[in-house]
Amino acid sequence: MGMCDFVIQYDPEKDTDEDVAKKILYSIVVKRMKENKPCVIFLGGDSGEGKSWGSLRLQEMLMEIQGQKLSDYVEHMNVFTPLEYPKKIDPLLFDKKLKKANIVCLHEAREVIKAKLWQSFLTQAISDINAMSRSIKRLTVIIISQFIRDITSDMRYTLNYYMTVSRPRGKKPRLKIQVMWKDDRDLESPKLRKRRLAGYLVYPNKKYKRFIPQYFELNKPSKEITDRFEQLDIESKSSIIKSKINKLLQELEAEIGGESNKVKAIVDWYMKDLNNLRLIGRRVRGKFKVHDSFTNIHSLSQYEINQFQDLMTENLKKKGVVETQQNEDDA
Repeated sequence: MGMCDFVIQYDPEKDTDEDVAKKILYSIVVKRMKENKPCVIFLGGDSGEGKSWGSLRLQEMLMEIQGQKLSDYVEHMNVFTPLEYPKKIDPLLFDKKLKKANIVCLHEAREVIKAKLWQSFLTQAISDINAMSRSIKRLTVIIISQFIRDITSDMRYTLNYYMTVSRPRGKKPRLKIQVMWKDDRDLESPKLRKRRLAGYLVYPNKKYKRFIPQYFELNKPSKEITDRFEQLDIESKSSIIKSKINKLLQELEAEIGGESNKVKAIVDWYMKDLNNLRLIGRRVRGKFKVHDSFTNIHSLSQYEINQFQDLMTENLKKKGVVETQQNEDDA
């Protein structure tokens, strides 16, 4: 018969593709929690493919199938930097008002902290959540990162699902789900492997049909949620970014013995990792335009902001970037 990860009722006359996706997610994620089993998901994908956007829609669907609204919990369930982790995980586990919030999403923060610190944080966080959720409250943990190697080998063995997001040009983002399993046929050298998600559709006539989904197309999360999510993202990272750039400016001033070109230094910092551009602005009619939040982070005059936008646009053109990342893109 092959592996079976889900068995769902399916009526081709009524059920849409999204209905099928939600039923499968309920079976493989929500049922795990109901059976007192933790669920740990790795969500990866190349830069610009929409991991953050995809994670938001995944959270939204998981809450909807539990009769809840993500808009009620988005700020509680999403952790953007290690610094805010303890402030969010305790209420999530112990606050009665958050009893229905059973997802914690750890967003990649390698653009604002060192890679090794990010890896150490993930290792400790996953270990803590697994331990606490077993005795206090079952949680689904979603770990977002570009690289699976950000998670240590030991911690990878705690993963239940390996998900990736891709966005073909002109198409909706696609979520691919694979099941993690432990190959211990060689006891001296066990291996961690992944396989395709597989199960059965049960038709109204009670017949079973094997179903192996290649991917699920994701609709865009609601505007209310994406707006709030983006605001939380920039708020959580702005102080770290500001601190890093101020330190850079101080180093430049000490090196050249005078006041550095502040605008150019800020542009150079953002050009090192284009993922950061999503936090501060977007491309509009061929020119990079900053959000209002950018002014608050860097305390620039309007003249300096105009300088920044012009210089950033020029640098992006030189780099051959046709489309800078939009608000719905990767963090």
